Amino acid sequence: MLLGIAVVACGFFSAGASAQDKDQVAASIQKKNESYKTVVSSCTQVKTMKGMKKNVTSQGKMYFIREANQMKMQFTGHKNSGKEKDNQLILNGDKVIMINGGSRNVFNTKTDHNMKLLQQTLLYCIKGQIAEAAKVNKSAFNLKTTDQYYVFDFDVAKSAKGRWNHLEASYSKKDMSLCILKLEEKNGNTTVYNTLQKEFNTVLTPDIFNY
Repeated sequence: MLLGIAVVACGFFSAGASAQDKDQVAASIQKKNESYKTVVSSCTQVKTMKGMKKNVTSQGKMYFIREANQMKMQFTGHKNSGKEKDNQLILNGDKVIMINGGSRNVFNTKTDHNMKLLQQTLLYCIKGQIAEAAKVNKSAFNLKTTDQYYVFDFDVAKSAKGRWNHLEASYSKKDMSLCILKLEEKNGNTTVYNTLQKEFNTVLTPDIFNY
């Protein structure tokens, strides 16, 4: 079963929280995530693109080392042709590396604003730093809840540079970890990451982020 497709709409939303409530929940999430020095998770990526009738779904692993601000998402996805494609997204220092099959692109976040924004958004969200994720995206954030998740909505300011106009980050009520991250682009495309089955504080060696 592809969890990435089904879980986004799971549960019923409660009424929006007050400003005090959302700040308190955000602070609790950040504090709990500070105890997670590493995270290894199953990961599903679902891309919805304008002009395409089918979503593009990929499954794989996500690796994260907190102290080094390193993250790697490694997917194997079936494109519409049915052929398997290996894809990787690696955040390592000031580099964002995207590998798609045999194609490899390396971006420098010191000179590429969009890639810096992608890097910061992913790292802040997985670290539970919700206010920082909102700040770099020039957005306020609102809190809703379901039976399972604290759900933060970010409406990006129209004046903000970057590809997104809306973000949504859902955190588990059980362990406060990021479970769902939805990125809606200005061009109408959407990417949803699901990281539901996790191991915390396992030993990870930095060489898994080599490219």
